[in-house]
Amino acid sequence: MHLLLDEAQKHGLKSEDFAKAAIMRCGCFQGDQLTASAGTKSLKGLKKKLFTLPARIIFEMKILACTDDRLDIDFHHCPLVAAWQSQGVDDERIAVLCDIAMQGDRGIAKSFGCELKLGETIAKGFDKCEIRFKR
Repeated sequence: MHLLLDEAQKHGLKSEDFAKAAIMRCGCFQGDQLTASAGTKSLKGLKKKLFTLPARIIFEMKILACTDDRLDIDFHHCPLVAAWQSQGVDDERIAVLCDIAMQGDRGIAKSFGCELKLGETIAKGFDKCEIRFKR
């Protein structure tokens, strides 16, 4: 994503003009598929379909709460931030890229009829990302 937006900027395009909308569309598409495959808009279904054991291992997730209307997860590793850091992206730009990337999760939340609340993030220098889905 960073490289794509970097190239767009080199061609005079402002990534904020299109990136958030495109990532939101992707999140809504994924969310619609997840609700269809889960057969429910319960956040328990989201946990089962999206936050599988392999995903929990990769992102070093800790699921704090899960009900039909609430899903609280802390992520202790972000592969996106690690990749951006390895590409030499500065901290300020990483925070912007993270916000753009989170549009996908916001789109998934929208498909499940809830909102995504974001607390601390690794992209902003914290040791975890606080992800909260709430109906």
